[in-house]
Amino acid sequence: MKERLTSRKFAHLLIVMTILLGLMAYRTWFDGAPAASDSQKNDQICDLSHSPCRATIADSSLTVSLEDQPIRPEHDFQLQLSGVASGVTPIKSWLEGQEMFMGRIPVLFSQQGEGQWQASTQVGACTSHRMVWLLTIEWSNGQRQQMALSVTR
Repeated sequence: MKERLTSRKFAHLLIVMTILLGLMAYRTWFDGAPAASDSQKNDQICDLSHSPCRATIADSSLTVSLEDQPIRPEHDFQLQLSGVASGVTPIKSWLEGQEMFMGRIPVLFSQQGEGQWQASTQVGACTSHRMVWLLTIEWSNGQRQQMALSVTR
Protein backbone atom coordinates (compact mmCIF):
# COMPACT_ATOMS: atom_id res chain seq x y z
CA MET A 1 0.00 0.00 0.00
CA LYS A 2 1.63 3.20 -1.19
CA GLU A 3 0.58 6.54 0.18
CA ARG A 4 1.11 9.79 -1.61
CA LEU A 5 2.81 12.77 -0.05
CA THR A 6 -0.02 15.23 -0.20
CA SER A 7 0.40 18.95 0.22
CA ARG A 8 -1.25 18.72 3.66
CA LYS A 9 1.23 16.04 4.86
CA PHE A 10 4.07 18.03 3.38
CA ALA A 11 2.95 21.16 5.26
CA HIS A 12 2.81 19.21 8.57
CA LEU A 13 6.26 17.79 7.92
CA LEU A 14 7.61 21.26 7.13
CA ILE A 15 6.13 22.71 10.36
CA VAL A 16 7.66 19.94 12.49
CA MET A 17 11.08 20.36 10.83
CA THR A 18 10.94 24.14 11.32
CA ILE A 19 10.16 23.73 15.03
CA LEU A 20 12.99 21.21 15.50
CA LEU A 21 15.52 23.38 13.67
CA GLY A 22 14.40 26.43 15.66
CA LEU A 23 14.85 24.58 18.97
CA MET A 24 18.28 23.35 17.89
CA ALA A 25 19.33 26.87 16.86
CA TYR A 26 18.07 28.32 20.16
CA ARG A 27 19.97 25.70 22.18
CA THR A 28 23.13 26.26 20.16
CA TRP A 29 23.26 30.06 20.01
CA PHE A 30 21.17 31.51 22.80
CA ASP A 31 21.21 29.04 25.68
CA GLY A 32 24.89 29.50 26.57
CA ALA A 33 27.01 27.25 28.71
CA PRO A 34 26.04 26.91 32.36
CA ALA A 35 28.06 29.07 34.71
CA ALA A 36 30.85 27.28 36.57
CA SER A 37 30.07 26.55 40.18
CA ASP A 38 32.34 27.95 42.90
CA SER A 39 33.99 24.57 43.38
CA GLN A 40 35.02 24.42 39.73
CA LYS A 41 36.16 27.98 39.04
CA ASN A 42 39.82 27.08 39.54
CA ASP A 43 39.88 24.08 37.20
CA GLN A 44 42.82 24.32 34.88
CA ILE A 45 44.44 22.10 32.33
CA CYS A 46 48.21 22.44 32.45
CA ASP A 47 50.65 19.83 31.16
CA LEU A 48 52.68 18.56 34.12
CA SER A 49 54.87 16.52 31.78
CA HIS A 50 56.66 19.66 30.58
CA SER A 51 56.67 21.99 33.56
CA PRO A 52 55.25 22.38 37.07
CA CYS A 53 51.69 23.70 37.27
CA ARG A 54 50.80 26.72 39.34
CA ALA A 55 47.38 27.31 40.83
CA THR A 56 45.71 29.34 43.56
CA ILE A 57 44.11 27.57 46.51
CA ALA A 58 42.72 29.56 49.45
CA ASP A 59 44.50 32.77 48.33
CA SER A 60 47.94 31.12 48.22
CA SER A 61 50.05 30.01 45.29
CA LEU A 62 50.35 26.26 44.88
CA THR A 63 52.84 24.35 42.72
CA VAL A 64 52.22 20.80 41.49
CA SER A 65 55.26 19.03 40.06
CA LEU A 66 56.64 15.64 39.10
CA GLU A 67 59.84 14.30 40.59
CA ASP A 68 60.47 11.69 37.90
CA GLN A 69 60.52 12.64 34.22
CA PRO A 70 59.39 11.29 31.81
CA ILE A 71 56.44 9.33 33.15
CA ARG A 72 56.42 5.72 31.98
CA PRO A 73 53.32 3.51 32.07
CA GLU A 74 53.18 0.93 34.87
CA HIS A 75 56.14 2.52 36.73
CA ASP A 76 55.84 4.52 39.94
CA PHE A 77 56.33 8.28 39.84
CA GLN A 78 56.12 10.97 42.51
CA LEU A 79 53.70 13.88 42.54
CA GLN A 80 54.58 16.82 44.78
CA LEU A 81 52.43 19.68 46.04
CA SER A 82 54.14 22.71 47.56
CA GLY A 83 52.80 25.97 48.91
CA VAL A 84 49.53 24.49 50.17
CA ALA A 85 47.85 26.94 52.56
CA SER A 86 47.67 26.04 56.21
CA GLY A 87 44.41 24.28 57.02
CA VAL A 88 43.75 23.24 53.41
CA THR A 89 44.25 19.56 52.60
CA PRO A 90 43.76 17.41 49.51
CA ILE A 91 40.81 15.23 50.51
CA LYS A 92 40.32 13.26 47.30
CA SER A 93 42.45 12.91 44.17
CA TRP A 94 42.61 10.58 41.21
CA LEU A 95 44.00 10.04 37.71
CA GLU A 96 41.78 9.22 34.74
CA GLY A 97 42.21 9.22 30.98
CA GLN A 98 41.27 12.45 29.20
CA GLU A 99 40.29 10.99 25.83
CA MET A 100 39.94 7.32 26.77
CA PHE A 101 38.35 6.00 29.95
CA MET A 102 40.69 3.52 31.61
CA GLY A 103 39.20 3.71 35.09
CA ARG A 104 40.08 5.98 38.00
CA ILE A 105 43.41 5.52 39.73
CA PRO A 106 43.31 6.87 43.30
CA VAL A 107 46.16 9.20 44.28
CA LEU A 108 46.77 9.36 48.03
CA PHE A 109 48.76 12.38 49.20
CA SER A 110 50.62 12.37 52.51
CA GLN A 111 51.90 15.48 54.24
CA GLN A 112 55.70 15.86 54.13
CA GLY A 113 55.97 19.16 55.98
CA GLU A 114 54.24 22.51 56.33
CA GLY A 115 52.50 23.08 52.99
CA GLN A 116 54.25 20.09 51.37
CA TRP A 117 52.39 16.98 50.16
CA GLN A 118 53.60 13.97 48.17
CA ALA A 119 52.02 10.95 46.49
CA SER A 120 53.44 7.93 44.71
CA THR A 121 51.28 6.60 41.89
CA GLN A 122 51.38 5.11 38.41
CA VAL A 123 49.32 5.00 35.25
CA GLY A 124 48.35 2.04 33.11
CA ALA A 125 49.70 1.21 29.68
CA CYS A 126 47.60 2.21 26.70
CA THR A 127 47.52 0.92 23.14
CA SER A 128 48.02 4.42 21.70
CA HIS A 129 51.51 5.93 21.53
CA ARG A 130 50.59 8.96 23.66
CA MET A 131 48.02 9.05 26.45
CA VAL A 132 46.86 12.12 28.35
CA TRP A 133 45.81 11.57 31.97
CA LEU A 134 43.99 14.12 34.11
CA LEU A 135 45.03 14.57 37.73
CA THR A 136 42.03 15.83 39.69
CA ILE A 137 42.47 17.12 43.25
CA GLU A 138 39.53 18.05 45.47
CA TRP A 139 40.46 20.29 48.40
CA SER A 140 38.99 20.57 51.89
CA ASN A 141 37.82 24.13 51.11
CA GLY A 142 35.60 22.90 48.22
CA GLN A 143 37.88 23.92 45.35
CA ARG A 144 39.05 21.52 42.65
CA GLN A 145 42.08 21.44 40.34
CA GLN A 146 42.75 19.48 37.16
CA MET A 147 46.16 19.04 35.54
CA ALA A 148 47.14 16.98 32.51
CA LEU A 149 49.92 14.38 32.36
CA SER A 150 51.25 13.27 28.98
CA VAL A 151 52.50 9.70 28.98
CA THR A 152 54.36 8.27 25.99
CA ARG A 153 55.13 4.59 25.74
